[in-house]
Amino acid sequence: MRNQHIEETEEIRRFWRHLFGGQQGRLMVWTGIRGDDGKIVEGSPRSNIFNYPSADESAAQWALEKSAEGHEVYFCSHLLTGPERVKANAAEITALWGDLDGAAVPNATLTPTAVVESSPGRFHCYWRLKAAIPPAAAEQLNRRIADRVGADASGFDLTQLLRVPYTRNHKYQGEPVVEVKELLSSTSYAPGELERVLPAAGGEPEPNRGEQVCEGDEPPVALSEGALRVWRGEVPKVKDGGEVDKSKTLFAIGRVLYEAGANRRVVVEGLRERDEALGFRKYSVNRDGGKREYERIFEKLQACGRTQQKSAPAPKTAPKTAPKAAPKAAPEAAAKEWPVMGGDAYKGLLGEVVSLVSPHTEGDPVAVLVSAIVGFGNAIGRGPYVQIGATRHHTNLFAGIVGATAKGRKGSSWSPVMNILHAVDAAWVENRVVSGLSSGEGLIAEVRDPVHVVGDDGEVKVTDPGETDKRLLIVEGELAQPLKALKREGNTLSPVLRNGWDGETLRTLVKTNPYKATDPHMSILGHITIEELLRHLTETEMANGLANRFLWVLAKRSKSLPFGGAWHTVDLAPLTTELVAAVEFAAQDVRMEFADEAKNLWVEAYEHLTEERYGMFGAVTARAEAQALRLAMIYALLDLSTKIKKIHVESALEVWEYAEESARYIFGDSIGDPEADKVLTSIKRAGGFLTRTEVSNIFSNHKKKRELERIREVLTTARRINVTIEHLGADKPTEMWRLA
Repeated sequence: MRNQHIEETEEIRRFWRHLFGGQQGRLMVWTGIRGDDGKIVEGSPRSNIFNYPSADESAAQWALEKSAEGHEVYFCSHLLTGPERVKANAAEITALWGDLDGAAVPNATLTPTAVVESSPGRFHCYWRLKAAIPPAAAEQLNRRIADRVGADASGFDLTQLLRVPYTRNHKYQGEPVVEVKELLSSTSYAPGELERVLPAAGGEPEPNRGEQVCEGDEPPVALSEGALRVWRGEVPKVKDGGEVDKSKTLFAIGRVLYEAGANRRVVVEGLRERDEALGFRKYSVNRDGGKREYERIFEKLQACGRTQQKSAPAPKTAPKTAPKAAPKAAPEAAAKEWPVMGGDAYKGLLGEVVSLVSPHTEGDPVAVLVSAIVGFGNAIGRGPYVQIGATRHHTNLFAGIVGATAKGRKGSSWSPVMNILHAVDAAWVENRVVSGLSSGEGLIAEVRDPVHVVGDDGEVKVTDPGETDKRLLIVEGELAQPLKALKREGNTLSPVLRNGWDGETLRTLVKTNPYKATDPHMSILGHITIEELLRHLTETEMANGLANRFLWVLAKRSKSLPFGGAWHTVDLAPLTTELVAAVEFAAQDVRMEFADEAKNLWVEAYEHLTEERYGMFGAVTARAEAQALRLAMIYALLDLSTKIKKIHVESALEVWEYAEESARYIFGDSIGDPEADKVLTSIKRAGGFLTRTEVSNIFSNHKKKRELERIREVLTTARRINVTIEHLGADKPTEMWRLA
């Protein structure tokens, strides 16, 4: 029963997340006892207000407890801004609703995103929205839906009480459970879409849409004759093959609007209208109706400036906060180039996260991006996988954010990402995001299975319920500390971490508290400086494969914010609504595969990903293909797809290539063998070659022949040197060690 109660609690919370997304407000749960006459007994109604989403678990548990006590249990169909359930306290609406009162569940253009069977053969339906709308507008749309489906319009009002799923309906014989029949995580509706497909209900005034940006084929601002031709699509941009280049044509349209003095709103709305009117539908079919892409066009135009003040071309990479130039290198690293993250990495929802966060943090956009990737990869759990041979790859990742100095603002990238993810899944952030890596036994305890023992009476008893949620994200602000712990004799952290990344069953072999953990879904996000990483990452961890289970990514301070930005003013709801949909979509045990369009690109990339790499750089990048695969899975799931498409592979490869170049920057040509590295450095300083005698002199001739041959073997195997026998004048043949 306890496990069933836990499962029902989680299902109720999942249902509310579907409706409210990342919105914050007050959630009302209402209860009452039904008398023999079928009516609620006077004096029995009780209501309770819970802060959403922080107290949604308590709300679900209270609802189930009251149901078990014989109460009917309902919730207010929208969040509230005050303690009373009145229309004046209605928060913005993120999902429409309706009690169909016996009417058929609609399909086609009005398919609900959630269907709840409230009583036998009767349904409550919900339509999740892509963006929040004012309560009055929602009530109008609700009434239009009621009119369309033939339901009682009174079931669509603001402050409507609807049954909480998984509670019991005590009105009917057998007290049937209120069940969720459908939850379409990949579907949501644009409010404008619904306005177009739903005629105004009888007697309803047409909504005031405010200023119309575009009407017919007329532009929203005065344009010259030439600019007007661009607006009308008469001079489109074309590709080499003669096909219309839709993205460049839309950019040109945005340009003529911007040059004519249009502001952000006018440009964005004008582009949306043209995208549809010209039949392009390049971005208008996106989940947000193209809003983010049109805004990016405006931002590029703004970066260029208008013609009279134009001084530099628009940046070629996205988002505009992405690093573009290498920092000044230290004298000893003058030849090193700081890597640059390509624009493909910022596509989709991850790009939206970075764009939202970057103006308000000194952290590197790359660190924000990687934090979001690792966080989402853990939050979605162990359901989706890709089968490679006998190995199943899931979406859990280990990542180390590496700063050049302690002032790289490595940690400031995680806090806003955590805020976003908290709005998506508060319970996961509060209970399954931890810190304090120190021992393998402690880590296993966090994801342990229930412990069963046989009592003296022969009955099997549960002495430890274990942890039902096997997701675990470890965030370490000082990753150097766990790396130090690995060096302690008898510490089991390294093998447990390796098995955790692999998703293997974890076990402790101690006699006391012999824990086992099946199906762990473990991720790590750590922060460390280059100097600390090089000092504490040992040859052992290089050799045993722990180091290459991490994505090592460089990060630096992106800007100076003396007053810390204005993160508290950011509206998270539109983005978190989409992220909730992605988490819901990914909550399925499904085998992911490459789409046909992506296979050629993956085959081509696979050759590079699996090529031999040498030295410390080679050791930490030896799982390139597995890391790139997991990244592609995450991009696909955020795009609500179980097929890994070409665009997802492109994004994943950009992130991996940045990690690869970061590793090259950090570890350089180092072999990881102190004596071999010492010889290699000496050869470089000598102009590219040394004789064997000169190599021996490096060690003051204290190295025996077999020791020099070992060093030579290490350097030739790593392809750092070539060894030749040369005749120098009349002398005997000389062994030369030359840089490869």
